[in-house]
Amino acid sequence: MRWLSRLKELSEAPGPPGWEDAVREIIKREVEEEADKLYEDKLGNLIAVKKGGEGRVMLAAHMDEVALMASYLEESGLIRFVSLGRVVPEQILAQRVVVHAKRELKGVVGVIPAHLADKREKLELGDLYIDVGAGSRKELEKLGVKPGSYITFDTPLAYQEETRSLMGKALDNRVGCMVLAEAFKEASPGYKLYAVFTVQEERGLRGAQPAAYHVKPDLAIAVDSTIAADTPEIPKHKAVTRLGGGPALRVMDSRLITPRKLLDFMVKVAEEAGIRYQLQLSPRSTTDASAINLAREGVPAAAVATPVRYIHAPVSLAKAEDIEETMRYVSALLEALNTHPIARSGR
Repeated sequence: MRWLSRLKELSEAPGPPGWEDAVREIIKREVEEEADKLYEDKLGNLIAVKKGGEGRVMLAAHMDEVALMASYLEESGLIRFVSLGRVVPEQILAQRVVVHAKRELKGVVGVIPAHLADKREKLELGDLYIDVGAGSRKELEKLGVKPGSYITFDTPLAYQEETRSLMGKALDNRVGCMVLAEAFKEASPGYKLYAVFTVQEERGLRGAQPAAYHVKPDLAIAVDSTIAADTPEIPKHKAVTRLGGGPALRVMDSRLITPRKLLDFMVKVAEEAGIRYQLQLSPRSTTDASAINLAREGVPAAAVATPVRYIHAPVSLAKAEDIEETMRYVSALLEALNTHPIARSGR
């Protein structure tokens, strides 16, 4: 699996919303030799272009990850924080983190010990703090910690051959970044292809819409990671996707309904290529596609995503077979667009 080392580097790089620099540099290095043009916009979106014929197709994968940010330094040397993206307090408790100050500081997410705590019905984010072992606020300040310091989860990527499973942080959406970078490098488009690696998706899809306004695509596809909800506590009718089922083709979500002609085309690509796929309805989540959809006069948009368990947690789990099927699918999609008018008209 030649892609595993590239995904490991992407997964372990820090890339919270608004500070995607390390991730962007890795991707830039990967795609620059194959791009006819490669540049950053004012927000930090990385845009790689392959020149072809008529029509503009934009594929977008967000670089940022769910993370934390220091909000207040306690006199005791503990760090209060806010979340950048949706996190569940119980999932991050007692997890190792990195506080990005003058240098990287190792820390742990703490809470008052259970035997000293009053009974509470639900753990709140405000109950938690980061402990780097500092003895005072002054010590934190000397180390460069301040309100606004970024905090990322400290989870090296691990691969387990026996189950062909990967476990690590930021698989949402470093998997999508790797998939898009690989597909871009291999593509020979008969249209103008824009691979856009976006910023700040986890804080409101903030990078995608300005990028789409600039690119002016005729068609757009978000390449993302999505919830694999095939765990015991979730009823089967609510398990929108599952591990081992291949890429998820999004039918609708909280902000987007995929145009039926576009969805039918995407399904046909999968079936003709012999690629497993899942049709996904996700009424409580969305992707960059929904922001691109509303750019300028409107852009026909859809999303394809790799199923991942425990997204937005300090460690997520994905299957190698799903990643490989998604890579195959995105490459097949780009190839099929060479002969389909939807790449030129969006219809």
